Amino acid sequence: MKWEELKPGLPVRIAAGHESGFGGRSGKVVAVGTFEGYSKRIGALIDIGEPLLMVIEPEALEEEPKNPSTLGWEEFDL
Repeated sequence: MKWEELKPGLPVRIAAGHESGFGGRSGKVVAVGTFEGYSKRIGALIDIGEPLLMVIEPEALEEEPKNPSTLGWEEFDL
């Protein structure tokens, strides 16, 4: 993906085989840009449903296609 495409709330998938060990996992973008201790944009902060947030570079992300749920059902994280 490109920097311009990343926005908070966007569902994404981490590229398979990513060096973080979380390749193939899906999540949502929490924030994009510069994080504590860095002076340049380094990546997107991703919530993958684990007790940690990942900072992943845009090149290793792809947009997750929206999965329309059956009427009356909604997905949520516990």
